[in-house]
Amino acid sequence: MELFFRFCSVGVLNSVIGYAIIFGCMYLIGLSPVLSNILGYSTGLTLSFLLNRRYTFRSNGNARQELIGFLGVFVIAYLSNLGTLKWLLNLNTNEAVSQVAAGMIYVGISFILNKIFVFKNTK
Repeated sequence: MELFFRFCSVGVLNSVIGYAIIFGCMYLIGLSPVLSNILGYSTGLTLSFLLNRRYTFRSNGNARQELIGFLGVFVIAYLSNLGTLKWLLNLNTNEAVSQVAAGMIYVGISFILNKIFVFKNTK
């Protein structure tokens, strides 16, 4: 349970920093919303990898292989999130409830796949 808590705390932190970058780029620097989004999400994804590797899973595996696996897990988890969201919306589930449920699917899949397949070499 402690491992899952660390994983979730990294997710919250990288989300806060990612959104701070997005809004800072848009409103303080004047960049376009698309470029701001790219910068925020790429920073958040990079931070997520680094913190999960060191803090959450305390891995000592090959960083390059883990990064490739981490990106693969991100794609799988995101597509699962999107599929869940579309499915729930097609069932006329409330939009906010659908977003939260899809987010929970994303977190669960991401945690499990990262734990089992990506960060196998932990201290």
